[in-house]
Amino acid sequence: PATYTWVIDTAAPDTTIVTGPASLTKLTTATFDFSSDEGGVTYECSLDAGSYAPCTDPVTYTSLTDGSHMLLVRAVDAAGNKDASPASQTWTVDSTAPDTFVVTGPAGPTKVTNATFDLGSNESDVTYSCKLDAGAYMPCADPVTFTSFVEGTHTFSVYATDAAGNVDLTPAVYTWTGTALMALLTNYPIALAPGM
Repeated sequence: PATYTWVIDTAAPDTTIVTGPASLTKLTTATFDFSSDEGGVTYECSLDAGSYAPCTDPVTYTSLTDGSHMLLVRAVDAAGNKDASPASQTWTVDSTAPDTFVVTGPAGPTKVTNATFDLGSNESDVTYSCKLDAGAYMPCADPVTFTSFVEGTHTFSVYATDAAGNVDLTPAVYTWTGTALMALLTNYPIALAPGM
Protein backbone atom coordinates (compact mmCIF):
# COMPACT_ATOMS: atom_id res chain seq x y z
CA PRO A 1 0.00 0.00 0.00
CA ALA A 2 0.97 3.63 -0.43
CA THR A 3 2.30 5.29 2.69
CA TYR A 4 2.80 8.93 3.71
CA THR A 5 4.86 10.15 6.66
CA TRP A 6 4.92 13.61 8.12
CA VAL A 7 6.22 15.40 11.22
CA ILE A 8 4.23 17.69 13.48
CA ASP A 9 6.35 20.41 15.12
CA THR A 10 4.56 22.88 17.35
CA ALA A 11 7.60 23.89 19.43
CA ALA A 12 8.98 27.35 18.73
CA PRO A 13 12.75 27.76 18.54
CA ASP A 14 14.71 29.80 21.07
CA THR A 15 16.92 32.67 19.89
CA THR A 16 20.15 34.00 21.39
CA ILE A 17 22.23 37.08 20.51
CA VAL A 18 25.80 35.83 20.75
CA THR A 19 27.67 39.08 20.13
CA GLY A 20 26.74 42.72 19.55
CA PRO A 21 28.02 46.24 20.18
CA ALA A 22 29.12 47.53 23.58
CA SER A 23 26.39 49.09 25.70
CA LEU A 24 27.95 52.52 24.99
CA THR A 25 29.86 53.05 21.77
CA LYS A 26 30.97 55.85 19.48
CA LEU A 27 30.58 53.58 16.44
CA THR A 28 27.62 54.23 14.13
CA THR A 29 27.84 50.68 12.76
CA ALA A 30 26.65 47.64 14.74
CA THR A 31 27.09 43.95 13.88
CA PHE A 32 25.15 41.18 15.62
CA ASP A 33 25.80 37.45 15.63
CA PHE A 34 22.94 35.25 16.79
CA SER A 35 21.99 31.59 17.05
CA SER A 36 19.10 29.24 17.81
CA ASP A 37 18.62 25.95 19.64
CA GLU A 38 17.19 24.48 16.41
CA GLY A 39 19.01 23.90 13.15
CA GLY A 40 17.73 24.98 9.77
CA VAL A 41 16.07 28.15 11.04
CA THR A 42 15.76 31.55 9.43
CA TYR A 43 15.73 34.86 11.31
CA GLU A 44 13.64 38.00 11.48
CA CYS A 45 14.91 41.26 12.97
CA SER A 46 13.30 44.44 14.26
CA LEU A 47 15.45 47.54 14.82
CA ASP A 48 14.13 50.32 17.06
CA ALA A 49 10.53 49.05 17.15
CA GLY A 50 10.37 48.73 13.36
CA SER A 51 8.54 45.91 11.62
CA TYR A 52 10.14 42.48 11.61
CA ALA A 53 11.94 41.68 8.38
CA PRO A 54 14.07 38.71 7.25
CA CYS A 55 17.72 39.09 8.29
CA THR A 56 20.87 37.03 7.97
CA ASP A 57 23.31 35.88 10.63
CA PRO A 58 25.35 37.99 11.18
CA VAL A 59 23.49 41.22 10.45
CA THR A 60 25.07 44.69 10.25
CA TYR A 61 23.37 48.05 10.65
CA THR A 62 25.06 51.24 9.44
CA SER A 63 24.56 55.01 9.73
CA LEU A 64 23.03 54.72 13.20
CA THR A 65 22.14 58.01 14.83
CA ASP A 66 23.24 59.09 18.30
CA GLY A 67 20.95 57.81 21.03
CA SER A 68 19.52 54.56 22.34
CA HIS A 69 18.85 51.63 20.00
CA MET A 70 17.27 48.20 20.42
CA LEU A 71 17.45 45.10 18.25
CA LEU A 72 14.94 42.25 18.49
CA VAL A 73 15.69 39.01 16.65
CA ARG A 74 13.58 35.86 16.45
CA ALA A 75 14.21 32.49 14.85
CA VAL A 76 11.65 30.84 12.57
CA ASP A 77 11.90 27.06 12.18
CA ALA A 78 11.09 24.94 9.12
CA ALA A 79 7.53 24.37 10.38
CA GLY A 80 6.94 28.13 10.61
CA ASN A 81 7.08 28.34 14.40
CA LYS A 82 8.39 31.76 15.52
CA ASP A 83 10.18 32.48 18.77
CA ALA A 84 7.53 34.24 20.86
CA SER A 85 10.17 35.79 23.13
CA PRO A 86 12.72 37.32 20.74
CA ALA A 87 16.27 37.92 21.87
CA SER A 88 16.95 41.61 22.47
CA GLN A 89 19.88 43.93 22.96
CA THR A 90 19.87 47.62 23.81
CA TRP A 91 22.84 49.93 23.29
CA THR A 92 23.63 53.63 23.01
CA VAL A 93 25.51 55.38 20.23
CA ASP A 94 27.44 58.53 21.14
CA SER A 95 29.55 59.74 18.23
CA THR A 96 29.72 63.38 19.35
CA ALA A 97 32.95 64.65 20.89
CA PRO A 98 32.68 66.63 24.14
CA ASP A 99 33.53 70.32 24.38
CA THR A 100 36.15 71.38 26.91
CA PHE A 101 36.62 74.67 28.70
CA VAL A 102 38.62 76.21 31.53
CA VAL A 103 36.22 77.48 34.19
CA THR A 104 38.82 79.37 36.23
CA GLY A 105 42.56 79.93 36.02
CA PRO A 106 45.18 82.32 37.37
CA ALA A 107 44.78 86.05 36.88
CA GLY A 108 47.45 87.64 34.76
CA PRO A 109 49.85 89.18 35.06
CA THR A 110 50.53 87.74 38.49
CA LYS A 111 53.41 87.12 40.85
CA VAL A 112 51.70 84.13 42.48
CA THR A 113 53.80 81.02 41.99
CA ASN A 114 50.86 78.59 42.01
CA ALA A 115 48.27 78.07 39.27
CA THR A 116 45.05 76.11 39.73
CA PHE A 117 42.70 75.38 36.86
CA ASP A 118 39.08 74.35 37.28
CA LEU A 119 38.04 72.31 34.25
CA GLY A 120 34.65 71.85 32.64
CA SER A 121 32.87 70.10 29.78
CA ASN A 122 29.42 70.02 28.25
CA GLU A 123 29.33 66.29 29.09
CA SER A 124 29.36 64.99 32.65
CA ASP A 125 31.18 61.65 32.39
CA VAL A 126 34.55 62.73 30.99
CA THR A 127 38.24 62.44 31.75
CA TYR A 128 40.81 65.15 31.06
CA SER A 129 44.27 65.36 29.51
CA CYS A 130 46.38 68.46 30.18
CA LYS A 131 49.67 69.99 29.14
CA LEU A 132 51.61 73.09 30.12
CA ASP A 133 53.51 75.02 27.44
CA ALA A 134 55.30 72.60 25.08
CA GLY A 135 54.97 69.59 27.38
CA ALA A 136 53.16 66.38 26.47
CA TYR A 137 49.50 65.77 27.22
CA MET A 138 49.01 63.72 30.39
CA PRO A 139 45.93 62.56 32.31
CA CYS A 140 44.89 65.16 34.87
CA ALA A 141 42.24 65.55 37.54
CA ASP A 142 39.81 68.41 37.98
CA PRO A 143 40.98 70.74 39.39
CA VAL A 144 44.66 70.56 38.42
CA THR A 145 47.36 72.59 40.20
CA PHE A 146 50.85 73.63 39.09
CA THR A 147 53.36 74.99 41.64
CA SER A 148 56.80 76.63 41.79
CA PHE A 149 57.01 78.81 38.70
CA VAL A 150 59.49 81.30 37.27
CA GLU A 151 58.66 84.42 35.32
CA GLY A 152 57.21 84.20 31.82
CA THR A 153 54.12 83.85 29.65
CA HIS A 154 52.70 80.36 29.65
CA THR A 155 49.91 78.37 28.07
CA PHE A 156 47.75 75.65 29.59
CA SER A 157 45.83 73.29 27.30
CA VAL A 158 43.23 70.65 28.16
CA TYR A 159 40.92 68.30 26.27
CA ALA A 160 38.14 65.99 27.44
CA THR A 161 37.44 62.39 26.47
CA ASP A 162 33.92 61.09 27.05
CA ALA A 163 32.79 57.65 28.21
CA ALA A 164 32.30 56.48 24.62
CA GLY A 165 35.90 57.38 23.76
CA ASN A 166 35.17 60.55 21.77
CA VAL A 167 38.03 63.06 22.07
CA ASP A 168 37.69 66.85 21.90
CA LEU A 169 40.01 67.70 18.99
CA THR A 170 39.94 71.42 19.82
CA PRO A 171 41.48 71.65 23.31
CA ALA A 172 40.68 74.59 25.57
CA VAL A 173 43.66 76.94 25.85
CA TYR A 174 44.43 79.37 28.69
CA THR A 175 47.39 81.80 28.54
CA TRP A 176 48.67 83.96 31.39
CA THR A 177 51.80 85.86 32.39
CA GLY A 178 53.56 85.49 35.68
CA THR A 179 56.15 83.42 37.47
CA ALA A 180 55.24 80.29 35.54
CA LEU A 181 57.46 77.41 34.60
CA MET A 182 56.38 73.95 35.67
CA ALA A 183 58.59 72.54 38.38
CA LEU A 184 56.01 70.43 40.17
CA LEU A 185 52.61 69.27 38.97
CA THR A 186 50.04 67.86 41.35
CA ASN A 187 46.97 65.75 40.55
CA TYR A 188 48.86 64.08 37.68
CA PRO A 189 49.11 60.29 37.32
CA ILE A 190 52.57 59.14 36.30
CA ALA A 191 51.46 57.28 33.15
CA LEU A 192 51.56 59.22 29.91
CA ALA A 193 48.45 59.64 27.81
CA PRO A 194 48.48 59.51 23.99
CA GLY A 195 49.36 62.84 22.40
CA MET A 196 46.94 64.77 20.29
